[in-house]
Amino acid sequence: MLKLIANRFALGAAFLFLATLSLSHPIFAQGHLAVIIDDIGYNLALGKRTVDLSGDFTLAVLPFTPHGIELAERAHRRGKEIMLHAPMSNRHNYPLGRGGLISGMQRAEFLAVLRQNIANVPHIKGVNNHMGSLLTEQVEPMRWLMEELKNRQLYFVDSRTSAQTQALIMAEKIQLPSRRRDVFLDDERSSSKIKYQLIRALKLARQRGSAIAIGHPYPETLAELERLQPLLEQYDVQLVKASQLMAPSSAIQQSNACIAPPINLWPQVWVPIDPFSLDLVLKSLKVAH
Repeated sequence: MLKLIANRFALGAAFLFLATLSLSHPIFAQGHLAVIIDDIGYNLALGKRTVDLSGDFTLAVLPFTPHGIELAERAHRRGKEIMLHAPMSNRHNYPLGRGGLISGMQRAEFLAVLRQNIANVPHIKGVNNHMGSLLTEQVEPMRWLMEELKNRQLYFVDSRTSAQTQALIMAEKIQLPSRRRDVFLDDERSSSKIKYQLIRALKLARQRGSAIAIGHPYPETLAELERLQPLLEQYDVQLVKASQLMAPSSAIQQSNACIAPPINLWPQVWVPIDPFSLDLVLKSLKVAH
């Protein structure tokens, strides 16, 4: 009996030690970063180089492009996640190509084009916008878009090509799994600038728990992503697929994580008897703090 009590006391004391240690030395959850590579489908060589990147990169494929289907299939075989990179009308009147979702479309036409786009790119798990600085500002088309994606169990990432975007607002209204882009990697196509933005994304992921970065299959961007692993280790960040950052149930912990359960959840068998009362131990800890 005395041996059993001693064992229980030792176990309780060990957990109490771990709990108090965590108060003075907080343990943070690992950061999680999703990197989405847009504009896949036109350039076969750079597309293959993107697909062959080591790690859980997410590829956003343009519909009805010369190599979109081939690259999506290749990426899927290599375990990459695929998104539809949906072309949307923009304020600069840049051409969208086939599959463009255009401001002024009626609902039936809008949905017909969207459904054709979804059918054209195999294995998609979600959608983000290609350009779209005009269309994403418009409430009604964004509502149509999010309702269709919810019906198909697809997530949405707002690339935020406009500060006035309504996309995420409409997605959240219907509880569609969705996130916004945090960092653009290659607005400036120099290796030093891309690396700077990549480190910025890693720091955000570490500080907030998770972040999403978007880049393009430029040679300069791919060169930096091919050297990403040491940076992931340096900043204690894990590269994840975009879908892993969507659902509330997969939200990444950002707060200080205690490695022992709260004391009120400890099994009662752990509580020692006098004279080593747990109350006395806790009182002494309060005095010490």
